[in-house]
Amino acid sequence: MITTEIKNLSTCRKELNITLPKEELEPIREQQIKRIQKEIQIPGFRKGKAPKQFIKKQYGQLIEAYMLEAAAEESFKQALAEHDIAVVDQPEAKKIEFNEDGDLVSVIEVDTYPDIELKKITGLELTRDKYVITDKIVDETIERMRREKAEIRTVDGQVEENHLVYFDMQQLDESGVPIVGKKYNDLKVKVGEGRFDPELEKQLIGLKTGDEKQIVKEYPADFPQKEFAGKKEYFKVSIKKIQEEILPELNDEFVAEVDENLKTVDELKAEVRKRLELEYKMESENRFAADLTQALLEANPFDVPEALIQNYLNHIVEDVKRRDPKLKEEDIRQHYRHEAEFNVKWFYLKDKIAREQNIKVEDEDVNKFLNELKDEKVRELYEKNPVLLDRVKEDILNRKIVDYIVNNSKVKENEIKLD
Repeated sequence: MITTEIKNLSTCRKELNITLPKEELEPIREQQIKRIQKEIQIPGFRKGKAPKQFIKKQYGQLIEAYMLEAAAEESFKQALAEHDIAVVDQPEAKKIEFNEDGDLVSVIEVDTYPDIELKKITGLELTRDKYVITDKIVDETIERMRREKAEIRTVDGQVEENHLVYFDMQQLDESGVPIVGKKYNDLKVKVGEGRFDPELEKQLIGLKTGDEKQIVKEYPADFPQKEFAGKKEYFKVSIKKIQEEILPELNDEFVAEVDENLKTVDELKAEVRKRLELEYKMESENRFAADLTQALLEANPFDVPEALIQNYLNHIVEDVKRRDPKLKEEDIRQHYRHEAEFNVKWFYLKDKIAREQNIKVEDEDVNKFLNELKDEKVRELYEKNPVLLDRVKEDILNRKIVDYIVNNSKVKENEIKLD
């Protein structure tokens, strides 16, 4: 019978020191002799009928090599079974040799599924954002809706605030000579919006289509990029086209065009507020769940085998390459490395929490989800697709775990007024 000493190198890596007594080696050696008898054709003997003594004499080294391999493998399997160890990746043999008593000693390192000790899952101090939707943000949202339906008209006169200006721009040196490679064609700017450069936008006001003008960009002395601090840049702009947006009037007719189920401006404002509240609530909940997960991982640190992370990355690489075959696998793995490690750790941590706190997904939980689906075809799709149902169960389990943590933690609301 083997004896095994186990040393935990980390929460997911163990060293197994396995000793197989010498008296158990002889039966394994005999098995290997029979194996060689069957495998090797020796002149003068029918296959499999060569005498054992002849086999031992001729193939002694091969017998010992086979025996060593088989004994190490068998003792390793016994050690895993006796100590209920599940190995994630290929084992790494550090030493396989006979001791002074003739016993076979194997020192093998293995990656295992993480052995997690829950140190703190209650009493966490968390912050949840609560967004307050103001009249201003509602009005700005409706203003964007009006701009989306605006009529664009060409302007014959001068550039004014809020006009759309199409132009070419050539950078000049201090003496007014064009700088090679610094010409920018077909630029577009909405004057006063500030997305281009507020200082340069102002200098376009008053120009007409076909006009050319030299404009200047002055950098303050304390400008963060020192190579520009206190300096000037010169440009020549050539106006190609001027347009203006004619916004539709905010009235009941516009409301009906936006949503046929709404009739008045007040109804539109109420609907916009409702949608914004839902949108920001979902954003807040998603961020809160991510913060909660991060807090749990920090409070309960553990390692995960590299093999699990790489396996997760394999799926990401496959998905990303399908969408963009030009991307390099190495770049994809590097970009998603942190996300992969985070998600793998969270998978095992939430599993540990669920088992210790007896948090389960019951049939009634799934039935409730299905019954809340208004579209019968969508419901049938879920019912007939085990993969989709598994995702539903995973989402329900996540929510139950989050609810458990929240109910046993200190959650402070951080009110954010959107204006």
